[in-house]
Amino acid sequence: MSWERIIEAAFIPVSAGISCWAFVEAWTNFRLYTRGQWIEAKMVGVREDTDGDGDPRFYPEVAFTPPDSDEIRVESKVGRLYPIDRSKRIRVRYDPAKPRRAHLEGYGGPGLFACLAGGVGMTFLAVGLFLDIFA
Repeated sequence: MSWERIIEAAFIPVSAGISCWAFVEAWTNFRLYTRGQWIEAKMVGVREDTDGDGDPRFYPEVAFTPPDSDEIRVESKVGRLYPIDRSKRIRVRYDPAKPRRAHLEGYGGPGLFACLAGGVGMTFLAVGLFLDIFA
């Protein structure tokens, strides 16, 4: 087997893993969109970090109290380049079955369609590489 084939073979588990992650994210987004409820949340903190290039990123932490539940605190998985007004209230879509599964309005990650498209694309890549190498 040539080096090119070995390198191609290494991409099979990588693309399969990314495909699985994309499908799990799509399922999570689907459940959040179908079962999720909107609620007003209070900004309780902002975590400052940097991205790979050294640019600042600001990640808000919000608190909300779903009906018949205790207070839930959630930090956004997506940061912004500019500071966040701490006095602002943010709408949050949360899953009543798992209130910590929430998306902050304006701080979305990849959506349902993007995750599905990525999952399908990576699945085709993994199958294509497998068939090219082993068939």
